Amino acid sequence: MNDLVDVALPANAQTAAEALGLKVSRSVVSGLRIRQIEREDALIAIEFLRDWGFVARIVESTPHGEGPMAPLKRAA
Repeated sequence: MNDLVDVALPANAQTAAEALGLKVSRSVVSGLRIRQIEREDALIAIEFLRDWGFVARIVESTPHGEGPMAPLKRAA
């Protein structure tokens, strides 16, 4: 199974990420993210973005609907 992660980046890096062919999603809650990308590809993208002067970091991928504002699940 592939190790999928998200990449968090600043808003001013959107054009640079899209120039690399990456699909960028924007959210008020989680900010700018490249979602569900393989870890190896994420590391390469981060290096390119850093070379261009942008700070980016890997964050563990969360399935849609399970982000920070998702409803809490109670233990039985």
